[in-house]
Amino acid sequence: MVTTINDPIQAAKFLYRSTFGPKNGDVEKLLDFDGGIDGWFEDQYARQNLHLSLARKVADDTGTPLNESARMSAWWQRSLVGGDQLRQRVAYALSQIFVVSNNGGPGGEGLASYYDVLVRNAFERFDVLLKAVTLHPAMGQFLTLAGSRAHDEQNNTYPDENYAREVMQLFSIGLWELKINGQPQLDGEKTKPAYTQQDVEELARVLTGWRKDKDSDGKDSNTKPMVNNADWHDDGAKSVLGVDFPAGQSAEQDLDQAIKVLYEHPNTPVFISRLLIQRLTISNPRRSYIERVARIFIDDGQGVRGNMKAVIKAILLDEDLIEGHAMADYQGFGFSTRNFGKVKEPVIAMTNLCRALNVKSNDPRRWWDFPGLQSNFGQAPLQAPSVFNFYEPDYAPKGEIANKELTAPEFNIHSMDSMRRISNKMWGLILSHRLTGVEQWTWDRSPLENRVDKPEEYMAWINERIFFGLMSDELHQYIEDLLIKMTEQNIGTDRRTFATLFAIQCSPDFRCQE
Repeated sequence: MVTTINDPIQAAKFLYRSTFGPKNGDVEKLLDFDGGIDGWFEDQYARQNLHLSLARKVADDTGTPLNESARMSAWWQRSLVGGDQLRQRVAYALSQIFVVSNNGGPGGEGLASYYDVLVRNAFERFDVLLKAVTLHPAMGQFLTLAGSRAHDEQNNTYPDENYAREVMQLFSIGLWELKINGQPQLDGEKTKPAYTQQDVEELARVLTGWRKDKDSDGKDSNTKPMVNNADWHDDGAKSVLGVDFPAGQSAEQDLDQAIKVLYEHPNTPVFISRLLIQRLTISNPRRSYIERVARIFIDDGQGVRGNMKAVIKAILLDEDLIEGHAMADYQGFGFSTRNFGKVKEPVIAMTNLCRALNVKSNDPRRWWDFPGLQSNFGQAPLQAPSVFNFYEPDYAPKGEIANKELTAPEFNIHSMDSMRRISNKMWGLILSHRLTGVEQWTWDRSPLENRVDKPEEYMAWINERIFFGLMSDELHQYIEDLLIKMTEQNIGTDRRTFATLFAIQCSPDFRCQE
């Protein structure tokens, strides 16, 4: 793990991975931060902006219900202008692992409250995070844990297995037994399942007895942690993943033991570390990168397991990111520089552009979902089509990536139609500098207007303020040639700025993260 970042290029790359995109001055602040990169992390750990309180304020100020519109307003404000960028970025990554969705989950208030669980616990110990996720009523509703009861022979009902299965498959240990470097453990040539159907059924018994709490009006609460009902709980003896749960334990005692079993399972460090690496840094980490992070998960150096502060720091400061090393083709040993990086999620590409242009809401009371994320970008926070998120972590599009046994999960979102919609909304954002409607966004185009007749200055501003020094020579030359050609044709300021910015946001330089 590197201990310093003193190069502007590495600082810019670090900020793309650890935030929703750098803003003007962020690179310089990072390089000059008191205490260096450690000081930056400590500062970010201490910052915290929650979503539910802001969504409630939006609803109160505008006289509207606390619905999905108010929740998305809070998400945009926290993501684009929040000072706790690392916490917000990690919470967004966690929201795509511990998936809850408005497709089967509660409304805006419950979802904003659930997102706050991820924000609050982003740097907590993993078992604390997992228990908070498990007991939130949004998860209880989405994966039908709320109301699950012990087997009733008379009515022929059984404990609900939904959460029991997904908490193992998706939230902790994964499907297959893993080595510390992420490779599957093999039995001959076959992968070894990490759990059995019997484990699912036993864990479902362990997790019986929870229901939503009540709000002051007597209605089921979507914001308070679930409470247990002793009459619903199966207090018989159970066995999960080879661990015995004694008879007579309460729902709380059984839950605590289940969380401990998953937290201490040998798969959990490597399974969670790999998912977070993919969400934050690169799609094809080398086995050695996964192992280094997993070992920090096991022991942060102070004997603490699952210290998320240490895990996130290890992910973002790994030496492979400085060297530009990724998994070699065909899962080989060694490394590849060509496979380094990842395709940005559409949402991340949009936030990167918004923060670079310092986009502002025209409504002083709130942010409206001007881009219409779910409809146009194929994804939006807490709006996945299922618990399996918007894409699979091992997805590889047909062709070279799949043939070389690599992954590119974010390509799973992209289709011809989504690419068209995303580009249209990016175009809309570029034109928004002149918009004044209350539900629209805007930004200040004057720095570009002042430089559009001076190609060298124009390109320098683009490289500094849109790419933060990461623009390739090839793209630089292409955009400059485009600008000069349009100038020679006496094309006006509008078209020259619109065309160059649109070409920039379409470019691999902008749509990929290294």
